Order: sequence, then C-alpha cells, then structure tokens
Amino acid sequence: MQVLNRFNIQNKCSDCKFRGKNFFCNLKEDNLKTFESFKITNAYPKGSTLYMQGQNSNGVYILCQGRVKLSTCSKDGKVIILHIAEPGEILGLSSAISNSVHLATAEVLEPCQVNFVKNQDFFEFIKNNPEAGLSAIKQLGNNYQTAYFQICSLGLSNSVADRLASLFLGWCKEVCNGQEKVHLKISYTHEEIAQMIGTSRETVTRLLKDFKSRNLISLKGSDLIIHDKRTLENYVWN
Repeated sequence: MQVLNRFNIQNKCSDCKFRGKNFFCNLKEDNLKTFESFKITNAYPKGSTLYMQGQNSNGVYILCQGRVKLSTCSKDGKVIILHIAEPGEILGLSSAISNSVHLATAEVLEPCQVNFVKNQDFFEFIKNNPEAGLSAIKQLGNNYQTAYFQICSLGLSNSVADRLASLFLGWCKEVCNGQEKVHLKISYTHEEIAQMIGTSRETVTRLLKDFKSRNLISLKGSDLIIHDKRTLENYVWN
C-alpha cells in the first residue's frame, strides 16, 4: 500500500474498498485477476495531466478514486469542459478504439488513483472477455449520451442563464434525494463553471448574483442551495 499526501492507494482490485458497480469494477473474480496482471496503478496529485489534446493514444485510464476534468481547447485559447469523470469510468477509450489522437485533455481535479492499461493489453483483454467488452461498450454509450445532452444544452438553450440553470438541475439529479430543496457541495471555480456552459467567468458571476436576487439559490463558499427545483425548472422553460 502506497501513500501520497495521506491518499491511500489500493493495488489489488479484488480487495479495494472503493470497488463498486461501475464498468470494470464489477467484473467476475477470474476476469478481475487477469486484469490485475497487466494494469499499472498510479497516484496523481491535483493539477496533474493524464494525457493532452492531440497526443497519440497509448492506453486507457480506469479512474478508481478522485475526479478528472476532460476539456478541449480552440486555437485561440477558448476552453470548454466536456465532462467531469467519476470513479469507475474509463478515460481515453474512444481514442484507443479508433486509434486516433486524444480529442480532450484529462486534468486531475483532486488526488486520484488510476489504473493504466496499454492499448495492446486492453484490446486482447476485451477480445477474450465478453464481460469486459460489454463494459467498454456501456462506457462508450454513456459518453455518447453525455455529449448529446451537452450539445443540446449549448445549442438549444435560449440563453446562458438557461444553460447555467440546466447545469444546476443536472447536479440535482446526481444527488437523487427526491427533495425539491437541494444542498450541493460545489468545488468548481466560476471560471470552470463558465467553461462547462460556454461563456465567460464574468457572465457566470453576474448570473449567480441574479439567481440569488431572485431567491432561486443561496451560495456561500462551496455550499450551493437550490431552494426549489420546480421553480428553477420553470425559470428554464419560461
């Protein structure tokens, strides 16, 4: 067991306390042992880069702990955050399968544990293990849905305010507590939120003040309170 700034690294998948139902974590024991034989476990501190946009793919990254930001950048420096990856997700999968360069940059948002698998080993593994192949297909399906909803949000919303409200409502769904009043812990900066909805930091700051003045939200530090989801939904639809 290795430690990185009080961050515990679990090398053996079968004994991992973070093991869940996501993707490769729920493989059968014999398949999991095979996977353990060729995966390379690494720890990354906040701010590290797993791979960069335009870089050739040499493997896939299975996120075990922590969160990773996937973003793309235009030639003039404009950045859009495509996705915030959570534990259990496979990063760099589409680039590996299509044998193309990475379309996004993967940056560590908090200390992470990542299992790296070389492309050749990964392809051999999913070829001989239908269960693993199905997990990879499910991941690609999730990636497609994420891209679809983001495109709809950016292209079909009537205003930037709608996109910000939709982002908050999406976070509410992740909590899934069934309540109309939702308390969220937000670790993103105004700049990062702006990059999620395709606008400027100044616009996000202005809209947050407007939302607070309309009593749609309360915001103090990292605490974001949605007072009434229905009211926020009506704000988007109207």
